[in-house]
Amino acid sequence: MFENYDLFKTLIQLRPSGVAEPATRREAIADAESLWTISAFHAEDDRAVHSEVWERHANGHEVLVVLSGALRVHLREEGHVVTLTAGRSFIVPPGRWHRLSVDEPGDLLSITPRAGTEHERAVA
Repeated sequence: MFENYDLFKTLIQLRPSGVAEPATRREAIADAESLWTISAFHAEDDRAVHSEVWERHANGHEVLVVLSGALRVHLREEGHVVTLTAGRSFIVPPGRWHRLSVDEPGDLLSITPRAGTEHERAVA
């Protein structure tokens, strides 16, 4: 009943009813009832952050927090790139196409809206 969770292995889903519960990454992808997920992962290189894929979240802001290392947030429409280092965060506005790339391996915490998320392969 009183457990702690490793955010590198388990997501926390925030539900419309105000409930927060753990889930595997696979469960979270399949669960359309979740409004938001909180997760952390180690980003060793661009593959870890799916740098080749643009994404956007139509139904809310995404919060990105770099815990260690450094990464870049690329905003497609603006052609803007924001560099984040340890302890820095960025809020991606709703509906903005964005992707990440790794400058220095590290850890990332994300708070992501689930419903309405779209993906599109980046052109090389």
